[in-house]
Parts: sequence; structure tokens; C-alpha cells
Amino acid sequence: MKIHDFWPYVGKMPPDETIKGDLEKIAAASWGEDTATFLDEARRLRDAETGRKNAAETKSQIYLAALLALIPILVSLTESDALKGIMTFDTWHRIVGFVLFILGLAYGIGAFVSSFRALTVGAYHRVDVEEIVNSGASEEPLGDLTKDILRSVRRDRQNVNRKVSYVIVTHQLLFRMALLLLLALGLVTFAPPASDLFEAVKSALCG
Repeated sequence: MKIHDFWPYVGKMPPDETIKGDLEKIAAASWGEDTATFLDEARRLRDAETGRKNAAETKSQIYLAALLALIPILVSLTESDALKGIMTFDTWHRIVGFVLFILGLAYGIGAFVSSFRALTVGAYHRVDVEEIVNSGASEEPLGDLTKDILRSVRRDRQNVNRKVSYVIVTHQLLFRMALLLLLALGLVTFAPPASDLFEAVKSALCG
């Protein structure tokens, strides 16, 4: 088993080795008589990339809010008799329950960090006033504007991909957190009566 299977994380992003060549291709592109069509397609790409960025940031904000709202719930659970009992470590199910609870909290902290990092990744190049003015003063205004939009899309791509990767990792960590906390709670709640029932049946059968 790889560590990534146990603890999902976003590794170091490799350098964007193709961006220089892609920008050179954009600069050398010629649109012919279909410039308006290429401009529309470039705008669609810009909208799609901006949509991916906004969706990743929205999900990150939702995850952060959910995790912050979970804190008082977890604090209240620590006051319950069931969870207080696991600190005695006197039975196997309390020991296992404590381990599961700590692992669940660790995954929750990891999800919080990953979600926060998604928001800190800067990713927004746009066609601003200067580019539009320069395009208007050029010999091929629509063609140059198309190139400016495509450059902004290409420059954003790696950082947007990183944002999305952090959101995916956050989702995976949250799933593990929820599963482990539910297992811990279920174990310390239902294992004692189940164990008592087993002992009673065993005593009745064995006499």
C-alpha cells in the first residue's frame, strides 16, 4: 500500500514544460477569415476555465464552513459517556474506538488544510484594459484579442488544475474522516451491549 492510499495529498506539481511552446504557437497563429469564430471559441474556453476555478473555490469554502461547524459537535460528543469511556482503555473496543476517533480527527484536520490551500492557489489571468486597447490599435484587433484570451487561459491552466486537485483531496479526506468517526461512535456505543449479549448467550449455552 502506498502512503497516498492511506493519506491522500497533492504532491509537488511538475514544472509546466509545454507552456512556452504553447504561447509561441498562440503568438504565431493565424485565423484567416474565421477570426470571429475563433474569438467565440476562445471566450468559451475562458468561461470554462473561470468556471472550473470558481467551482473549486466555492467547494473549498463550503468544506471549510462545514468543518468549522463540526467543531462544536465534536466537542459536545467528547462530553458523552460513551466517548469518555474510551479513555479508560480497559477493553479492546474502547482502545480501537479511541484509535479510530483520533484518526478521524487527523483526517478532518488534513481536509481543513487541503481546503484552505485550494483557496490560496492564485489562478487568474485576464484580458484587461491594456490588452483590449492594444488589440484595438493593431492591424487585426479581433485576432489579437483572441490570442490574448487564449494566453490567459493557458497561463491559468496549471494553477486551476492544482485548485481542483486540492478539492478532490479534501473530498477524499472528508470521506475517511466521516467513516472513521462513525465507526468509532458505533463501536463504543454498540460493542458493550453486544459483548454483554454474547456473554449471556455463551453462559446460557455452556451452562
